[in-house]
Amino acid sequence: MSGVPGTGYDQTIDAGGIRTRYRHAGQDGSPVVLIHGLGASAEIWSANIGALASRHRVYVPDLPGFGRTEKPEGMDYSPGAYSRFVRDFMAALGIGRASLVGHSLGGGVALRVILDDPGRVDRLILVSSAGLGREASLPLRIASLPFFDRIFFKPPLPVFLRFLHRLVYDPAAITPEFAHLYYEMFFQPGAVRSFTSILRNIATLRGARPGILEPIREGLGAITAPALILWGRQDRILSVSQAFDAAGRIPGARLHIFERCGHMPNVEYPEEFNRIVMEFLKDSDR
Repeated sequence: MSGVPGTGYDQTIDAGGIRTRYRHAGQDGSPVVLIHGLGASAEIWSANIGALASRHRVYVPDLPGFGRTEKPEGMDYSPGAYSRFVRDFMAALGIGRASLVGHSLGGGVALRVILDDPGRVDRLILVSSAGLGREASLPLRIASLPFFDRIFFKPPLPVFLRFLHRLVYDPAAITPEFAHLYYEMFFQPGAVRSFTSILRNIATLRGARPGILEPIREGLGAITAPALILWGRQDRILSVSQAFDAAGRIPGARLHIFERCGHMPNVEYPEEFNRIVMEFLKDSDR
C-alpha cells in the first residue's frame, strides 16, 4: 500500500469481478464514497479526502477503465454498468448505505445509482455533474465520434496541460504535481480506449444521448435523499445552467455556485468545498 498523508492508502478489492484500486481514509462516522469523473482517478480528490475523513469513513475507487483499476476488454461502459459497479464496490466492503459524492461523469454515475437503488444512498452530492443536460463541450462531443481512439495519440505534457487548463478558471490551480499525476493516470494502458468507449455510450456530436439523459432527468423528481449541487460559474465543460435546472427538479435540493471557478471546484477551492460538503453531511445527519 502507498499513499500521501491525509489522502488514504492504495488498496485493492474485487468488485463484481473487477480488480479495483481504491483509497480509504477515516475510521469513524458514516461512509462516504467519492466518484471521480471521465479520464480521472482517485487522485482528483486528494485535497478533499483528509478533511472528509476527519468525520467520516471515506472510500475512493478508480472506476473501471481508469487509474489503476482493471480495464477489461469488451467491458460494458454504460451508465447502468457503472451503477452496478458502485453497488458491487459498496457490497464488497460491507457498506449497506453511503453518501455519494460524484464529479462530472461520477455525478452521472451517482444519479444512476440513486435511481436504480434508492435505499443504498444516504445523501447525494453532485459536483459539476453529467447526466443533467444535453449540452457538453465541443472536444468531448468530437471525442465521441467512431474511431476517434484510433487517431488519438498521447500528446506531450505541455499540450495536455492546455486541456487541463480548460477544466479550471485560474490556470494556476493546476500545479505541476497535479498535471504530471493526471497525465500519468489519463494515459494508463487501455485508459484512452475506456475514455472513448464511455463517450460513445453517453454522447454524440450533438451532445448527451437522449436515451441516456432523459431517464435520469425524468427521475430527478423522485429523489428523496438530501441532495447538494455544487458548480463553478465559469464551467466550460458542462454549463452552470444545468445546475439551476437540476436544483429545480430535485425536491429540496441545495445549490451552491462557486464564483470565478471552472469544472473542478473541489480542486480550485478545496477549503470552501470541504466546508460546504462537511456542513451538508452534518446537517443531514440531524
